[in-house]
Amino acid sequence: MESTSTRASELKQQGALEAAQDPHSNLSPRAAEDFVVNEARKGGSAALEFNPDATIEEKRAAAQARIPDGLRHERKPKAAVLVSDADKSVGPQYDLPSPDKAGAIQQVPTPDSAKPNGKPLELDEEARWERVGWAPRFGLPGSDEEQDETTLLDHQTWLEGRLEEKFYGDWYHNTGVIIFACLSSWVVAVLGGGLGWIFCIMAICGTYYRTSIRRLRRNARDDLNREMAKSKLESDTETLEWINSFLVKFWPIYAPVLCDTIVGSVDQVLSTQTPAFLEGLRMKTFVLGTKPPRLEHVKTYPKTEDDIVLMDWKFSFTPNDTADLTARQIKNKINPKVVLEIRVGKGIVSKGLDVIVEDMAFSGLMRLKFKLQLPFPHIERVEASFLERPTIDYVCKPLGGETFGFDINFIPGLEAFIMEQIHANLGPMLYAPNVFPIEIAKMLAGNPVDQAIGVLQITFHGAQGLKNPDKFSGTPDPYAVVSINNRAPLARTKTAHENANPRWNETVNVIVTSLKDALTIGIFDYNDIRKDKELGTATFALEQLEEDQEHENLHLEVLSGGRPRGILQADVRFFPVLEGAVVDGVQEPPPESRTGIAKFTVEQAKDLDGTKSLVGQLSPYAVLLLNGREVQKSRIMKRTNNPIWPDATKELLITDRKKAKLGVVLKDDRDLATDPIIGTYQIGLEDMLELMAKGQEWYHLAGVPTGRVKMKVQWRPVALKGAIAGSGGYLTPIGVMRVHFKGARDLRNLEAMGKSDPYARVLLSGIQKGRTVTFKSNLNPDWDEVVYVPMHSTREKLVLEVMDEETLGKDRPLGHIELAASEFIRQDDNGEYETYEEKTPRSDPLRLSASKSPKGTLSYTCSFYPIYRVWDPDDDEEEESEAQSVTRANSVMSDGPVTNGTRKANGHKKTLSSASRATAATAGTISSLKSAQSGQSTGGAANPDLARELDKNEGKQEETVQERKSVEKLRLTPDDLQHYESGLVVFKIHEGEFADTGAYVDIIMDDMAFPCYTTSKIKSRHMVFNEVGDAMVRELDFSKMTLRIVEHVDKKGENDEDHIIAKLTGNTLDTLRRCLYTPTQLTLKDDHGRDNKITVSLKYLPVKMRLDPSESFNNQGTLRVDVLDAADLPAADRNGYSDPYCKFILNDKEVHKTKVQKKTLHPAWNEFFEVQVRSRTAAHFEVHVYDWDFGDKADFLGKAAIDLNLLEPFQAQEITLGLDGKSGAIRLKMLFKPDYVMRSRQGSSTFSGTFAVPGKVIGAPVKGVGKGAVLVGGGVVRAGTFLGRGFKRRKSRGEKPEEVDESRPTTAEDQPVISVEGADGGSPVASASGTSHHRAKSWGAQSFASAFGAGGGVIGDAGYANLTVVAANGFPPGTNVRVHVRMDSPKGPKEVHKTKHIKTSSGSVVFENENVKVPCTADSSFRVIVKDHSTFGHDEELGEAQFFIDDQGAGGEKSISVGPGIVVVRSSFEPRDSRPGSIVGKEPKSPTSRKGLLSRGRDRDSRSVTPA
Repeated sequence: MESTSTRASELKQQGALEAAQDPHSNLSPRAAEDFVVNEARKGGSAALEFNPDATIEEKRAAAQARIPDGLRHERKPKAAVLVSDADKSVGPQYDLPSPDKAGAIQQVPTPDSAKPNGKPLELDEEARWERVGWAPRFGLPGSDEEQDETTLLDHQTWLEGRLEEKFYGDWYHNTGVIIFACLSSWVVAVLGGGLGWIFCIMAICGTYYRTSIRRLRRNARDDLNREMAKSKLESDTETLEWINSFLVKFWPIYAPVLCDTIVGSVDQVLSTQTPAFLEGLRMKTFVLGTKPPRLEHVKTYPKTEDDIVLMDWKFSFTPNDTADLTARQIKNKINPKVVLEIRVGKGIVSKGLDVIVEDMAFSGLMRLKFKLQLPFPHIERVEASFLERPTIDYVCKPLGGETFGFDINFIPGLEAFIMEQIHANLGPMLYAPNVFPIEIAKMLAGNPVDQAIGVLQITFHGAQGLKNPDKFSGTPDPYAVVSINNRAPLARTKTAHENANPRWNETVNVIVTSLKDALTIGIFDYNDIRKDKELGTATFALEQLEEDQEHENLHLEVLSGGRPRGILQADVRFFPVLEGAVVDGVQEPPPESRTGIAKFTVEQAKDLDGTKSLVGQLSPYAVLLLNGREVQKSRIMKRTNNPIWPDATKELLITDRKKAKLGVVLKDDRDLATDPIIGTYQIGLEDMLELMAKGQEWYHLAGVPTGRVKMKVQWRPVALKGAIAGSGGYLTPIGVMRVHFKGARDLRNLEAMGKSDPYARVLLSGIQKGRTVTFKSNLNPDWDEVVYVPMHSTREKLVLEVMDEETLGKDRPLGHIELAASEFIRQDDNGEYETYEEKTPRSDPLRLSASKSPKGTLSYTCSFYPIYRVWDPDDDEEEESEAQSVTRANSVMSDGPVTNGTRKANGHKKTLSSASRATAATAGTISSLKSAQSGQSTGGAANPDLARELDKNEGKQEETVQERKSVEKLRLTPDDLQHYESGLVVFKIHEGEFADTGAYVDIIMDDMAFPCYTTSKIKSRHMVFNEVGDAMVRELDFSKMTLRIVEHVDKKGENDEDHIIAKLTGNTLDTLRRCLYTPTQLTLKDDHGRDNKITVSLKYLPVKMRLDPSESFNNQGTLRVDVLDAADLPAADRNGYSDPYCKFILNDKEVHKTKVQKKTLHPAWNEFFEVQVRSRTAAHFEVHVYDWDFGDKADFLGKAAIDLNLLEPFQAQEITLGLDGKSGAIRLKMLFKPDYVMRSRQGSSTFSGTFAVPGKVIGAPVKGVGKGAVLVGGGVVRAGTFLGRGFKRRKSRGEKPEEVDESRPTTAEDQPVISVEGADGGSPVASASGTSHHRAKSWGAQSFASAFGAGGGVIGDAGYANLTVVAANGFPPGTNVRVHVRMDSPKGPKEVHKTKHIKTSSGSVVFENENVKVPCTADSSFRVIVKDHSTFGHDEELGEAQFFIDDQGAGGEKSISVGPGIVVVRSSFEPRDSRPGSIVGKEPKSPTSRKGLLSRGRDRDSRSVTPA
């Protein structure tokens, strides 16, 4: 019949279509279309109408709208992406109160007796213990009255208490009693006594015999027990009466507590597992009875493996067995009973039915197998199994309750059937040979966040050539699902509809617990109605991340059934969890970081407001929030006002701990109506971690009169870098710890040959924060170095460790000392950190471990200096804007003006540049990080009523946290920086564009020998770093900052110039002024002229510290000593004269030795030398005068101490020192020029312990000049000579030294410069004759300001040098003279000109037209090399000398001593033309010019600013 009607409908439709096609018919096409659709719908077909001009998406939506609800495909993906605070795709879904710590509860208060109206009364103490049988007590119920149930044998007799044991119990005692009885009876008979006397004698003898026989039996029993214990065999079982006796007394105390715990736990489970047709399930009564379980015996098997313990336990729980109970115990016995209440109905119209199970009994024989292990908890696994079927008995009354209940076991066959079902279910799990394993080690290892080793980030670019195995399915709608080892889905991407080459461009993050697994990415085809079909799977082995943590542009093959189905394009990155170092077997706390994994847990709530429920009991569930966004929803706990949620927990990826806010919203489940909110709370993650450290876990709910919630958070720092880094993991420190390493004594010697090469370092959470230089072959080093370590909390611990540096392999420890930060960091009443500046010298022994004896001592001091709280636009501006927006929203939604909700920012009005505002507005955002569910809304918008209610109740939170006086933050502007001498420079390296990959970027401050920060490896030409570091600045006015690109990380401090690709140096103060809170692009040129651009921004955190004079810039530098003459020296020779010479001793090391003046008591040396002084205040400088004797030891004539503290910087001072010998005085002229004395890269104990003399030429303090300075004579460095070639001493007698004008003002030439120490230790620097300029050129690097000629005045102007070689004189006759001119450069001398070779017979030549024009700066240095040219063979070098161009006026000629002769050179300097529009009038502004960061100008347009 149905087929006939269907056929008729089809004929009608066909007729209508034919009529519409007939031109003579009146039926229009539209009418025919409507008729066909109606007929099709009447026949039950799915007839759809579409607009022909509609898009594919609109047609799909129209088709899906007609799908019935029962067939609609609305599956929620099981995969859940790791939620991050950086995901800003979904805004806040709840209007919560401002995050604060006001609701924190220090101690959980006791519930008040008065309850609000409508709230059900909680169980009182009596009702609570009534449902479990009895309250905890001593002794069983009913045993209050003591009864004497012992026998007569248990009591001591009167005679036994009066007689000692030596008078009874042996055979002769009994024999004596018999003799006494016989004689007494005879005496009574002789004396005529009656029968009464005989009875008295019998009583005496019987009492004595009873006492004696008791002792005999006791001794016999002890002997028998000892013999039985000796004969115990392995097959015997051991009784456990000792533990049974303990259980008899312990059971009345513990059984009620155990039952109460079970009731609370089971109620939570039942509330979540209640079927929909029932109102609720609740355990009403749970009693285990008064008779405790009993352990009958145990049998052990000692002959097993060493890591196996095997035992058989016989136990029983038989409460109805009264054989071993007394009559009183039987009378007061309580039987086991369990009552389960099943509530049927709905709401008020509901009824509870009791299901009773009582008189339970259980006994069996169980085998336990313990598998041991070495690590804690030392038990890896326990396997349990029953060797035989256990005996189970019970009484079950499902209906009728206690009175009319019927035991279902009386039904024939039912009991046996139930027993078989129980055994059938337990058999495969517990009955031998099957075992039930209990993984003890894994259970105690913690939750997944504790086991996490890092975060795995997968960036999906897209896929190509995806093929659907079903040829009839059309173009696939692919999406990707992430899992580990193809287990549960962890994350998924969005769906790309009808695209075989999808482009997802999504990033997902998952927590990884092991790198031994495989990452599986499944590609699925989305279907509307049918199940999604798997297109294939791509696999990536996580073991590859152990070698390289970043794999970019991966092309993973998608396989299905072993056949390729396309290519997946993705990036895989691994960010490991930061772990603390293990010191002495103890795990140190991890380093502080603002990035990491937070596990947020809402455990339970108490005293919820039941007035919002008609029955007084709520069905609450918890919604977890991150920055106002819903991230997790817990189960619904039915009919309870004190819920405990088992699943209200979520792992969160935090990119900025300081800005993240955690919240919870508690709702009451209503089946049909909207779920009302019954409490909210929001708190900052940073505040919550602080409260967790104090043990506070409970918080008062906001917006409700009653209720509190228990929340926890676990934090694991993760080293996030790159686009996801956010804050870069940098946590603002609270201060700096100053560690002054003075020295060490009697260190361990780990070398088989020679001595150890020690250096000291500071570790914070296992990460090296600073180190000293290395002393070669010295067990008693004197470092005298200061290291500053930023501190973040009082919980941190510093480790001072001495290491032995190794050329090959890892450095070896020589011992360490641990320092707790809490010993030095203290807070005042307002919470501000106090300065600790005692600097008490300490000398502590060095230990390798707690078990080993100490060897060696370390001398040091330690002090702490807090940091000023500085207003940061990246953090504070966003918080203030949020507070203002909340205030505005509250004022709009409220009926009147808001008073309590208004929050004013402390401090004066802030003034920000537009660039700073742009930075603050986007701080912490990640544009590339999107959630897989970003397009799906997980909650509705917050309604105005909720916001109004939250705002109204926000002020009602109980303030339990002690109020502290707020401290106003400093708002530093570029002009304010110079007011704070010392502080921390915080630099953030945003990104960079590089010419090559594989290098690193590092930063060096001042005179530090090692980089203060090194970035990750440059893996692409456009690298996103987002890395943050800091460095200590002691004197901001004199500080220097160097930015380098190096080929490898310099961990040994070798500072090989050949591995430096590019370098940029400048003043720290000017750098801060240009880059303060503003990303600025810096350009570094390598030796090939290629640009490397790095975008950085800086912050400055002033430190509350007064710099120690020994660390001042004016305390170190270059000392020039002119040794003039001496007078009245004692005569040491027979001729009445002496042959005097001087030795200068600095810190017990000889730094200079003058020439010998023959036969005089009034010598005039007229020599001078220069030496680097590390510390004037600590320097011990002396001059010793000796008499030279040929072939004999020199005679000592006297010495004098030189006080360097009396010298004023840049002022020459002439002093006369009296010698402590017989007579005589010496006259010196000294000039001290402050200068950074760079720490030697390889410290040596051959000179002052901590530094070597810089290899530089006097008059040309150039960084790293070591090739033109060699040892000459008595330790004097001579410029312009080669080692191994001929050299010429400067004449001392009759030659006037270079005069120093004392009256001239301090000019650019006298400004402090940085000088790099050379590798040659113990060699001072002598002056080269003819040098008239004192310039400081930081070649080997560009200067931040050199491109513009600005800066500290020590950088030469850019221009051209005009050089002309005029003549050469004094060379050997017959020499074929050729002069080469070279210019010093970072990679070595570069030849700029060479003359024609001219053969001379007299040794003098004159050159014609030998000139060259060289682009350089005014302070560039040049070299002249004279060679004897050979037509065939190698030219012989005659000498080399260094000179500077003459930049005064039109220039001039100068004679340069080169080897045996002199070269005359004419030089002049031509500066570049000044053009308008440049920063300082030296260089035109152009896109290609190298922009200096430290130029004086403040023109914003002069630098390239990278938006945040």
